[in-house]
Amino acid sequence: MIAALIVNSLPKSLLGRAYRKFSNSSLWSFIITSFHKSNFYRMIKVFEGALAKSYERSFLVRAGGKICPLKPVKTSPNWSSRVMDLLTSPWLFPITLLVFFWVAQVRPSALTLLLLYTSALFSAAFILLTKVDLDNLSVVNPWRLIFLLGAIMLVIGVVGFLLQITRVRGIPLLNEGLRRGLSPVLNYMAWTSVPGMAFILSSIRDVQRRRCLAITLAILGFIPSLFLAFRTEMIAYVLAISLVLYRRNVIKGVHLLLGFLLSLALFVGVGAIRSITTGVAAQPVLSVLYRPTITVAALDTIVRRYNLYPVTHGLLHLAALSSLGLIRGSRYGPRTLISIYALGRRDVSTTATILGGPVLDAGLLGALFVVSLLSYLISLSYRASKRSDSLIGPYATLLSYTVVGVETGILDLNVYLYLLVAALVTVLSLRPRR
Repeated sequence: MIAALIVNSLPKSLLGRAYRKFSNSSLWSFIITSFHKSNFYRMIKVFEGALAKSYERSFLVRAGGKICPLKPVKTSPNWSSRVMDLLTSPWLFPITLLVFFWVAQVRPSALTLLLLYTSALFSAAFILLTKVDLDNLSVVNPWRLIFLLGAIMLVIGVVGFLLQITRVRGIPLLNEGLRRGLSPVLNYMAWTSVPGMAFILSSIRDVQRRRCLAITLAILGFIPSLFLAFRTEMIAYVLAISLVLYRRNVIKGVHLLLGFLLSLALFVGVGAIRSITTGVAAQPVLSVLYRPTITVAALDTIVRRYNLYPVTHGLLHLAALSSLGLIRGSRYGPRTLISIYALGRRDVSTTATILGGPVLDAGLLGALFVVSLLSYLISLSYRASKRSDSLIGPYATLLSYTVVGVETGILDLNVYLYLLVAALVTVLSLRPRR
């Protein structure tokens, strides 16, 4: 309803009428003609054409077709396929939110339970709301744009990763001490390979004939996230890429299940390795499994102290920018601010679930707004991706980072940008039904 109203009303709006009037003017024609004749436009078209067609003639594709002539994946509807379809749908977000709280060994306050179940209900309502929207809209196939965006993000990611390991002269996965020398900016650049690869794999045309290419790219694209050893990006990568490959019939349901199990193993394994190397826990595996309890307890502490009223009034989310020196404000990061307000400590960072940051910034209404917006965008992109395979990449980006954010919160500048790009690509692919 919301997207349909915006898309259908835009041509009749003041902005739409002004755009049509300007687009029909001689000034606009002159601008467009000049731009099309410019060297910059020619460079973009050459770059886009080379990226979109070069892989068909490459040695990797020709060799892959001979080495790995896999047959297309055929799925028959049964109970297991229905479970896999549920795990790749927008319902994974509210399910993960509820399960995360249920496994935590915490007795939350009545207000915390009110926050949790109200958020789950709002999430379900906005997931269902998009069905009305897509009934009144058509979807185009912007595969060239998605491929170009994916290629740009992947190049940024690879460059950032190479600069990062050159800077610290080693691989953080193998040496925990190197993490203290990592540059946050280069980290953000390297992590861009996650949505970049999801965009590329969703936009490869006739992917059934290029299954080996898709799987090879998926494996190679995991290197920056794996070697830098940040759990959020590793889990987001495995979830997003597994979802894209499954929805495009490159892998089967059993492979998707292995992807979910690998995500769980990464969550436990990397945390355990850090606990061992830093010596902060005598039982590293148990300490990681205790993370939901710690995270939910932090949220419960916030709710008990502030009763779901706004406290920081936007300071927390803006700290994702101010902590990098991009704007004025707190030099503490968002999760350090959570520690300050929840625990009174400045020497640690704390996660308080996906609800903690919005609650501190805007209270109960803020948390419900964030959950509703994310659920709506995820569901909108999901339904759009069912009509256009190239939109599976933006959908996988939205879903994977939101699901990971259930524990970590969505409080990082790079994640803001990934979600924004994915949402914009989805919305711009919608057209009024004629």
